[in-house]
Formats: sequence, C-alpha cells, structure tokens
Amino acid sequence: MKKTLIITLLVLIWSTKNTNAQSGVPDTLAYLQTILANKAQYIGQPFSVLKNDLQIQIKYFFPFAGHHYDKTKETSTSFGWYIPQTADEIYLTYPLLEIYWQMPLNINQSDIIRSTNNNRGKWNTDAANFYANAIIADIQIRE
Repeated sequence: MKKTLIITLLVLIWSTKNTNAQSGVPDTLAYLQTILANKAQYIGQPFSVLKNDLQIQIKYFFPFAGHHYDKTKETSTSFGWYIPQTADEIYLTYPLLEIYWQMPLNINQSDIIRSTNNNRGKWNTDAANFYANAIIADIQIRE
C-alpha cells in the first residue's frame, strides 16, 4: 500500500513539473513587465542576450519603419508569442515586446525573411540570425 502511494505521488509530482515546463510562463503580460522593469540590463546589448534570457519562445515578429522620410530603416521590431493564422487573429499576438534599435536595421531584409516561403512573420532561424547582433536602444510593451 505504501509503495503504491509513493509511486502515485511521484508520478503526480513528475507530471506537474512537466506541465509547468511546457506551458512557459503563466502570465505573459506580467512576465513582459518584469523584462521592462529590468530593461537597463539589456539596453546597449545585442538582441541575442535578451533572446537567450527569455523564458517564453518567440513565435512571431513584425518590423516597423519609424522614420516617415526613410521607410527602408527598421527602427523597431515587435516580437510576439502567438502566430496569427489570419488577419483577424492579429489581436491574439498581443502583448508584444517592442524592441527599438540603436542603429536602424534594413527593413527590406526583414521583409524578405517575413515573406520567404509565405512565412507571414513566423520566427525562424533566418530571423534569429538577422536580429542576433542588433543592439537594443529601448524596450517597450505593446498591449
């Protein structure tokens, strides 16, 4: 009887640990707010430093050209945790982590990565490599 109880408890503990590990963080917005509160440790650092520290996996990205006089310069990029299947699902990508770059990036390159093989902004190896060395100037949350 004791052995059965111990085995049952061990199985329950093990399954609970696996469930928590797979679910990421319980509250995405609260987690992103902790990153925002600690953004000083990421400003001036390559994006790869922040990406490696993230406890949730980037699934989606969207570049922005913030200068009206030069739409080839990507001044910021939003990173999301959900891949929208249609335009009607864009709201499901929020909250987003918006990263402002110290030196604007080439938005044409970002657009190629976003559109290759009908990618629609899905995070992939090409995107990770493109953004890895970009230096962070600021971090905001888009809700």
